[in-house]
Amino acid sequence: MRVIILTSTKNGIASEVLPVLCKNKNLTVASVILARGAVADRKKHIRRKILKTCRIGISGALNGIRMRDWYADKEVDDIASLCHSFNVPLSEPPCTNSDETRELFRESNADLGLSLGNAYIAKSVFSIPRHGMVNIHMELLPDFQGAQSVIWPIYEGIEETGFTIHQIDNKIDTGDILYQSRYPIQFYPTLKETVEKNLLIAKSKIPEAFSYVCEHYEDLKDRSETQERGRSYTTPTIWQFFRMVRNCRAMYRRSLQAR
Repeated sequence: MRVIILTSTKNGIASEVLPVLCKNKNLTVASVILARGAVADRKKHIRRKILKTCRIGISGALNGIRMRDWYADKEVDDIASLCHSFNVPLSEPPCTNSDETRELFRESNADLGLSLGNAYIAKSVFSIPRHGMVNIHMELLPDFQGAQSVIWPIYEGIEETGFTIHQIDNKIDTGDILYQSRYPIQFYPTLKETVEKNLLIAKSKIPEAFSYVCEHYEDLKDRSETQERGRSYTTPTIWQFFRMVRNCRAMYRRSLQAR
């Protein structure tokens, strides 16, 4: 299987996955594309930001910016240095859905594209590889489409989290499910610590999961699960965040009593 990686972060999940893929003798990483983050349609981008801020409020938006640090990959190598180490070509087009990105995809002659840390990917990009593209969603689908990892199950009072590798289609997190890992949330005294510790659990599992999906893609595709209608989430309002904090404290206390 010949794969191409598309990422928008220098230090992210792609840096975790690339070494494992390169060590799999049944896979060839044709290239890594690091989209530099330019905005193709600035007016449309700004309009989306304004509409989102209107939905969640200014306090929710500011709190969301503060929470970004909880999800940051702080101890992974730069993807450029990893590409150099494994002799994998690296290209840096201006944005995810640019003409340059499409041309790089066509030149790669890849069987499968991997989305590792991106926003919306247009059909004109994800349809180029022979088998299309797959994405990692850091929550369980279809229950938590668009959701940031861990916080929304806690908001709903659910003590389980996980991640899903799914086919990319025209919408966000709605494609057929190829692989899913479920496990109980490990609770800690604060919501921040709970998120960070559980993300470490996910990141320890994801590279091997991606390697498995790429190697066995055709079998998994034949057995893939079409998503039922799910529920979409976004950055929490400040009141939703306060509920997450309260629920996390209560769940932590229950977990202590159960030990």
